[in-house]
Amino acid sequence: MKKLLSPICPALAILCLLASAALAATPTAYVKGILDQVITIQTDPAKSGPEHRKARGQAIREIIKNNFDFDLMAKNSLGSAYGGLSSGQRQEFVTTFSYLFQDSYTRLVLDFLKKETIKYDQERKEGAGARVNTKLVRTNETIPVDYLMRPKGDGWLLYDVIVDGVSILDNYQRQFTQVIRTNGFDFLLKKMKTQKQALQ
Repeated sequence: MKKLLSPICPALAILCLLASAALAATPTAYVKGILDQVITIQTDPAKSGPEHRKARGQAIREIIKNNFDFDLMAKNSLGSAYGGLSSGQRQEFVTTFSYLFQDSYTRLVLDFLKKETIKYDQERKEGAGARVNTKLVRTNETIPVDYLMRPKGDGWLLYDVIVDGVSILDNYQRQFTQVIRTNGFDFLLKKMKTQKQALQ
């Protein structure tokens, strides 16, 4: 069975590298601060080369850990199935989902986000939160990337990234719904925990 938290495409790496030690005042400033920090880590001459990959990964993972709303992401990724879970099942799923997400996207960022040009376009209200439209510009392609976030304290937390029209959360929900429909939630959680143990 393929990994449950595999990305839609390598481009997602770039999108999901969202993180920053400090929350910014506006949604656009927040997203820019996150991506600037990731690119700084990736392009630091003192941390270049395979011998410093682990250190870069630790720094990037911390950024991701601090800036995604894993509770909301886990809930939304399960869709209607979430309502039928006990509090213990929910907590176990959130913990496992969070770990796998952080690991997957840390590795993707390390491999794919380097010196791309990021253009910041429109910022608008999205429900109780906000949506920031950006474009990731490479030599031969331009990829639209939208960041969705909700207010948290004096700042923001990310809960979805839409790459070229494809939502990360929608992708997870399709994968998880298929597994639950066929084998049940316990099977899904067991497979995810096995994957987590293999990474530890």
